[in-house]
Amino acid sequence: MIEKLRAHKFYEFASDGVNLKWANNPLMHPLASKDTGFHTVDCKTDVSSYEPKDLARMLLDVNHNSTDAFIQLIRRRISTLERPLVTARGDGKSYIYSNFNPEYAQYALTILRVYFNFCLPYKTKDGANLTPAQRLGLTDKVFELKDIIYMQ
Repeated sequence: MIEKLRAHKFYEFASDGVNLKWANNPLMHPLASKDTGFHTVDCKTDVSSYEPKDLARMLLDVNHNSTDAFIQLIRRRISTLERPLVTARGDGKSYIYSNFNPEYAQYALTILRVYFNFCLPYKTKDGANLTPAQRLGLTDKVFELKDIIYMQ
């Protein structure tokens, strides 16, 4: 991986010859995932200041576990977004949650996204119990839902 990164360019010079722009040049991830197989990785952030060894370490940690966890959270917590269920006899579908309103769904997703990023800590690889906002350095505490609702 380090050898590939020495020759690989995620960025190229823009037409002005000075600024860098994203090259849209993904790299094949060397490790296959159990559930998705092989996939590519790309860097939209300028990583030219990183050594190939450090960049390789970061790219090997790339996975979609956090997005999968968020999607599963949406499916479990927002019943109006749930798919219709097939009845036990298999003769039709049960539209228990058919009162779907896109505007309310957007509100619910926004609230859930804030809750997921600021209120719901999870254990990281190094054993820390942090929210995504804490991992990015946006905050130094775990918020409660009332802190978000009342903007405290």
